[in-house]
Amino acid sequence: MAELTKIELRAEEATKLSAFPINIHDIREQVRLLLNEVQRYGFFNEYTNHNFDHVESMLNMADWIIPEQTKARLQPADYLLLTLSIYFHDLGLLVTQNEFNLRYKNTDFQSYMREQRFNSADDEYSAKIAMLSEEMRDKINYQEFVRRTHGARVKEWILGKDRSDDTTAETKEAIQGLIGKLDIIVKRDLALLCESHTIDDIADAHKYKVSMPYGNNPTETANLQYLAVILRTVDLLQITQGRAPSILYKIINPQDPISQLEWQKQGAVRTVRAAPGIDRDGQASTKAVSDTIEIHARFEKSDGFFGLTSYIAYAKSQLQACQDALKQTSKTIPDPPLFPWKHIDDTGVEAEGFLTKAFGFKLDQQKILDLLTGHTLYNDTNVVIRELTQNALDAVRLQAELIKDNSDNFGKIDIIWNSKDRTLEVRDNGTGMSQEVIEAHLLKVGSSRYQDPKFREEHPNFSSISRFGIGVLSAFMVADQVEITTCSVEDPEARQISLRSVHGKYLIKLLDKIRERDQIGVHPHGSRVKLTLRTTASIDNVLDIAKMWLLFPRCKVTVKVDDHEPVSIGYKSPKEAVEEQLKNLSYTSVRASERVEVRELMDGGVTLAYAVIRDELYKDWSFVMRSEKLRFEPQEEENSFVATCIEGVGVDFNTPGFRAPGILAIANIVGSNAPKTNVARSAIEDTAEYKDSLQKIYGLYTKHIHTEIDRLSSTNEYSLSRAVEQAPYIASPLVHDNVAAIRPNLLSEKLEQVPFIIIEDLGKRTNISFMELCKKDSFWTINSSLNSSIEYFVREAPKDITAATILESLQDGPLSMPNGAIFCNFGNTPHLDEAIRKTFEPALIEANEGARNVTMRWDKIVEKEKWINTEKLLTSVGLQDRRFWVIGSHHRDRRGIEVRPTLFAIDDILVNNLDEYSAVISDKHTFLQPNDSVSKFLKNIWTSQVNNYEKVVLGYASIFDLLRGYGIKKDQYTIELIERIIINSNYEFIEEFIDLNKIVEAISLSKDKVFNPFAWKRRGSSEEN
Repeated sequence: MAELTKIELRAEEATKLSAFPINIHDIREQVRLLLNEVQRYGFFNEYTNHNFDHVESMLNMADWIIPEQTKARLQPADYLLLTLSIYFHDLGLLVTQNEFNLRYKNTDFQSYMREQRFNSADDEYSAKIAMLSEEMRDKINYQEFVRRTHGARVKEWILGKDRSDDTTAETKEAIQGLIGKLDIIVKRDLALLCESHTIDDIADAHKYKVSMPYGNNPTETANLQYLAVILRTVDLLQITQGRAPSILYKIINPQDPISQLEWQKQGAVRTVRAAPGIDRDGQASTKAVSDTIEIHARFEKSDGFFGLTSYIAYAKSQLQACQDALKQTSKTIPDPPLFPWKHIDDTGVEAEGFLTKAFGFKLDQQKILDLLTGHTLYNDTNVVIRELTQNALDAVRLQAELIKDNSDNFGKIDIIWNSKDRTLEVRDNGTGMSQEVIEAHLLKVGSSRYQDPKFREEHPNFSSISRFGIGVLSAFMVADQVEITTCSVEDPEARQISLRSVHGKYLIKLLDKIRERDQIGVHPHGSRVKLTLRTTASIDNVLDIAKMWLLFPRCKVTVKVDDHEPVSIGYKSPKEAVEEQLKNLSYTSVRASERVEVRELMDGGVTLAYAVIRDELYKDWSFVMRSEKLRFEPQEEENSFVATCIEGVGVDFNTPGFRAPGILAIANIVGSNAPKTNVARSAIEDTAEYKDSLQKIYGLYTKHIHTEIDRLSSTNEYSLSRAVEQAPYIASPLVHDNVAAIRPNLLSEKLEQVPFIIIEDLGKRTNISFMELCKKDSFWTINSSLNSSIEYFVREAPKDITAATILESLQDGPLSMPNGAIFCNFGNTPHLDEAIRKTFEPALIEANEGARNVTMRWDKIVEKEKWINTEKLLTSVGLQDRRFWVIGSHHRDRRGIEVRPTLFAIDDILVNNLDEYSAVISDKHTFLQPNDSVSKFLKNIWTSQVNNYEKVVLGYASIFDLLRGYGIKKDQYTIELIERIIINSNYEFIEEFIDLNKIVEAISLSKDKVFNPFAWKRRGSSEEN
């Protein structure tokens, strides 16, 4: 008779109780025979030992896993159920030849195979299985089905349930013969315990009761949850001498089951034991309870190392789950059993030929929180090329600084893609990494070498691309096998770093710089990063991706794809990049010339290159638009691109300064004041540096406009007025409705510095900017057909003349000009019109019927505006009450009829010669005559600020505007007529705010005529402005 373990001896005491009429020795012997059958037909025999030695090892381990003080408190029933669950827990792995032959009749197996086909999480595993022979593939598929379900299988057999396919009847009957005398409740709980080690529900205290009685005697009571914890723990820790845990290894590392195979083949785990307990003084003590499990192993190959370390990470998480489960139920029972195990010490796991210390990623927690809050890290697998080459660029540029070589000829980066082996390699001849740099930065996520205070002190003028210390993480988007070889002049040996998971441990192997020089490949300094892509990972065209990101590398960069010759990529400057694109474009305008140029301007660290084309009719150079529908279309399939680069690497692929492609332009920003990108480097952070860069970019665009005005006006073909007239058209791509600026306010500030405005004063005509206009207290505008004709003549004159010169040659009388600055092209700069009207407003309006003109003096607004614009009022009120949007809709539907904004005065305005008029039209706006009854009526409501006064005013103003359009004489208006007009226009809601009687009264007192200086033109004329 075999000698029983200590746990079994305690369990044997339970068989003397009436609740457990079984024989431990018989069951032990029969289980030993059954387990010997597990590998009889070739299942689970590649690396895993499932014989009775495993059971005995678990029983012996349980003896030290259960603390001594707890052993005394456990009941015989606890020991019996623990022993039986250890006996039976792996019997579900038993597969007979008959069962395997009938596998396709097994409905559970059919469901498993369907799940494999449609579960993307298993793609890596499925891809590796597909490489095997059909016979081996069938065996492994069924083997893994059994591994996944073996807990449920043994549960069914213990409960004696019949399976519809009847392929496992023999096994079920054998188990029933061993435990058939047990009560059904005992068998149920034994079945639950056996299944528990394969599912994560150990915290379910309803299922695993902490006090389950099987008889009247307290010794017949068991704590099922504690037993499930012990069973799981001892099974987890059975990792020595070729024994694999019976959990599904795909859970541990689904991307690389080969690592698990290697771990077992090497049989490298020597010992799993309890670490010494530590007393209160921090000293090791035999009396102190240990909370740490030690694992000692040595590997000859790295694969097994990675397999084990991945598993240990999983085991740690399971220990924590056990701790959490027991903590939840500890208050429900007196004197709960102890489970002290919280930690696994894996410092004893070594790999031959590597540094004795295993390295892993470390998190700089504070920085990671700051970096990742509000950001999505990476969502494009193609960025792995950008990230690796950015690191290479920084290393190359730092090496150039160290050797004082500022040329672009020193550095070299090679990108190599092998589609057959699915390997991506990036090599550089930069500084390489010392052991100190590797530990302090490469493997410390969130810690960038270049942002380290010590580094910045030593290299104050070095501006890096890398900022976050997370670039190497991008490799794990596409690969689980990363190998970095790096050579630094600071260390006597080169280093080879092997990484297999972002969560695992990593090995560093030392390479002799002389003897293993060829293996290093980057001697005397540099780094080589090689990725082996996962089967399911994909990268687009490597050459195209590299071209897109690496625009201005400032070193030689080549891309080699398979057996093709290496291709050099990158440009020396933004100008060269734009010029290269223009070779593939053709102009589509009938006025196209062959003269297309690229202008490159610089301001501080910002370099902007943009394409311009000469218009043969107007002789100006205008921006080339990237959109083929606007100006250019590509001759080939490859589209032109626009970009904003930081330190030569593309970040934003819209027109610099804008949110969409517009002007064909590329910007590169370098230096210590260059803006920073977000964590994913997919966008530029909105910082003071970015604001400064945008101001410079907008300034360079507007500098072109300014330059064109000066150039055109200096020729014999252009007067100043005509040159300025072209400026808004040249500027139009900057204010295009379909291409919004990133910071419209900054763009506006720069446009306001361009001299778009023609001013005539003291017999001299000059062009000034809006900023210069704001320095004046007032200006004048003149609206008349004559003035329009004079302006046309001045523009087309072969030399610069003034409007005053022309008027002086005419007769005296009503043709004199006002004293002061006259704004000659008022209303012809749409992008400035709103800003002008926000800053200045009419303070004097004078009509001259004989001269058929309107003269206005516009004064700077000091405090409050004196005029209310009903169009702007509609916008603000409409945001509060959407019903008012019907008014705007009505305006849009009045096709063929120009709808002018209506303004009324709420303060004193000087008016001359308008007593017989109710309104005056000037510069496409209708100004109600301040002294007319309708204007006074609206003014009184506004200034009184009655309830909802804005809606009341807008309601009345909209009705007045509506009635004016019908052309009905004021004495014909009645309440009934106005009511019908309101209904027909869908304005009924306005009646909530207005009184129709007051409308009739105000109209009856109003003048009929509106002064329009262009009313004397014949029908069909479009000169009115």
